Amino acid sequence: MKKKIILPSARYQGAPNQDLNLTIKLDNSDVQLREGDMDISLDVLQLFDAERNQSIDYKIYGKLKMVFRNMYSGTTGYNPLLYNLYLNGDGTQTLTDGYLAYNELAFLRNDVVREVNVPQSGNTLGTFTQDIKLSGYTGHTEVTGIPIITPITAPYQNWNFYLSYVDDQDSNYPMGYTNSGGTYFPFISGDGIPFDVTNDGTYYNFTSMVSHNMSIGEYIVITGFSISGVPINPSNLTGTTFAIDSLGNASHNSEKYVVNVLMNQFPTGSTLNQVIIGKRCVDITNITGSTSTYYVHKMKTLTDVNDYILDYLGFESPIWMEERKMLVINGGTNEIPDYIVQRNRMESVILDFKEPFSLSGITNNMGYTPTEIYISAIFRNQNGYFDYPLKVGYKFNFHNQWIDNYFSGTTSLETGLTYTVYTGTSLGTNYTFKSGNVIPIGTTLTGAFVEYNDYDFKETIISEAFHKFYNPIEIFNYGQTGNILNYSGYQFTGANSDNPFGIFYQPFYRVMLRQLSPYVETSSTNDIYNLPENCRYVESKGLWEWRDLYDQGYIDPDGYGTNFPFINGTHYVHSDINFYLRNEASFNNKVNGIRNFNNVKINC
Repeated sequence: MKKKIILPSARYQGAPNQDLNLTIKLDNSDVQLREGDMDISLDVLQLFDAERNQSIDYKIYGKLKMVFRNMYSGTTGYNPLLYNLYLNGDGTQTLTDGYLAYNELAFLRNDVVREVNVPQSGNTLGTFTQDIKLSGYTGHTEVTGIPIITPITAPYQNWNFYLSYVDDQDSNYPMGYTNSGGTYFPFISGDGIPFDVTNDGTYYNFTSMVSHNMSIGEYIVITGFSISGVPINPSNLTGTTFAIDSLGNASHNSEKYVVNVLMNQFPTGSTLNQVIIGKRCVDITNITGSTSTYYVHKMKTLTDVNDYILDYLGFESPIWMEERKMLVINGGTNEIPDYIVQRNRMESVILDFKEPFSLSGITNNMGYTPTEIYISAIFRNQNGYFDYPLKVGYKFNFHNQWIDNYFSGTTSLETGLTYTVYTGTSLGTNYTFKSGNVIPIGTTLTGAFVEYNDYDFKETIISEAFHKFYNPIEIFNYGQTGNILNYSGYQFTGANSDNPFGIFYQPFYRVMLRQLSPYVETSSTNDIYNLPENCRYVESKGLWEWRDLYDQGYIDPDGYGTNFPFINGTHYVHSDINFYLRNEASFNNKVNGIRNFNNVKINC
């Protein structure tokens, strides 16, 4: 067996040196050690470093901060919900319109039911007899049979949190895009990125709502144009691949979203659709091998609903105002007391996964042990006031002034989520509630929209996934099916009974556990057994390629690396999340990152 000593500095680029010299004294009077004793390192730092890099256990914890403003005011005929609305009046008027109580969206509900003992009164001493009764409003749960909310179940009523990882990918995931004219363009994830098309007489300007990840000197492969009325076959690669002449349109940040192609590159008689689908190509001489592939991540859950703790975070006061008022209902009764209702309550809570996660026994969509996992936030909707399951969309499906037809029907439903149907009756009318179920370990969910290019040898996130939900109009009507909504000086259009507008949020938050190097290593070795698991063989080069896995605690000059506290064999990974819950109609900062600051009012 051949053995080779590798210098510590040669393990990966920038690796620190270690002193490997052994000093031998001629006048040595030390007692000879046994072989077992000679193999034991007495260097504390070296022992710590070895244990740290051998450990596969990670304790995930962090802070969640809700960033949300409750903007939808509406009406309901369902009395248990009406009694909890943040009314536009104070309850003494006949007004029945108001805002959904914040508790229906809170991380930690505070409208819980508790058992209390009602004390006995009298003039003589007697034996103590418990008189236990429930304290708290239970109208909705009594009518429907949905489990009551207690201090123990409150953290799991609205939201559930899981750890997940990228298990697979899907290039045939159905997608769609609606342009400003209301025209809907369906496509699949493997087709590429949607671009709106304009021209200035010299250039075609392709504008995307997501960062395209293309550069000057590269090429764009497009589908969605014809010559003399005959659609171009996408398999005609040379006829659909065009050089990128420039990026941007002189506005700030526009180079990430606008691709400019000379019109004279297209044959005479070419007509482009209002929207084309584009792919990045690096090398015109190797279109097939250098064109990016596009797909969505398929996430798989690693934990269940009992594996985390959600609790209030002490000593933190959010900067946003709480909006609450006392409602007066007929002077108050035992059944319907006067009480405080909150429209908004800014929350900071601590999320702690109880047991360390062992990074072992799983492989990601690229075929090697994941270097990152995800904190997954799933709106459970156990009260059933919202439609379910949730719908999945991407950044190009959310517009400032119109709703995207991609959310019509069932195409965009998250099929990994299930629900239980409950019914309730109020004032002679029957109501149906879809109460979300917990997710078992191993559930598959839809994740980010991703680009992969062999020349880069890495994935690029084009758009994170977003979950959308809304109230059925018969439960809470805030105008979500109205074709035209006037709001704060602008209009939001296109909603209908099959495609209401609602609320959306990002469900998956990346947590880096190990760091792969930004550079690519190569080797022509035949010793394949000692190659890292993330390697690949490039036949055209005759080389193995891989990215080095950095040691824990090493940060390179560019800031790449991981350095977590390490105690008792476990890495403690802290992750803070600003959790943005956005109103689809009123949040008007959904477009791409292009910014023109000349006489523009920025609405936050």
